[in-house]
Amino acid sequence: MTIHKNPLVKPFVKWAGGKRQLLPEIKRYLPSKIKDYYEPFVGGGAVFLDIQCPHPVINDFNDELINTYLVVRDDVDSLIHLLKKHELNNSSDYYYQMRAWDRTGELQKRSNTERAARFIYLAVCKIKLEK
Repeated sequence: MTIHKNPLVKPFVKWAGGKRQLLPEIKRYLPSKIKDYYEPFVGGGAVFLDIQCPHPVINDFNDELINTYLVVRDDVDSLIHLLKKHELNNSSDYYYQMRAWDRTGELQKRSNTERAARFIYLAVCKIKLEK
C-alpha cells in the first residue's frame, strides 16, 4: 500500500516543547518505512502529522487536546463552522468569556466539537491578544 502524504497537514496549535523546528533533524534518524507509530505525548503533533502513518496511536495527558484531535478526525466540518463563529465574535471580552468555561462548569455541558473549537480558539486567540 502506497501512502501519499498531504503537504497541507500541519500542527494546528503551538505547544510547549513542540518539535516543528526540529523536524529536519528528527527525520534524519527515522527509518524509511514506519509500520507502527506510537506517540505518548503528542502535544502539537509536529512529528505525528509529518509522518502521516496510516494507523498511528497518539496520547497526551491533556484531555482537551486529545478531544480536539478526535474532533479534527471525526467532525472537522462542524469544527470549522464553530471556529468561524469564534472568529466573528473575537474580542477581548469574548476571549475571557470562553476562558471562563473552565471555572463555571460550562465546559462539561458542551459537546466535544464545541470544546475542541474553544480549545483551538483560545490557543490561537491568546497569541493575537498578546501582540
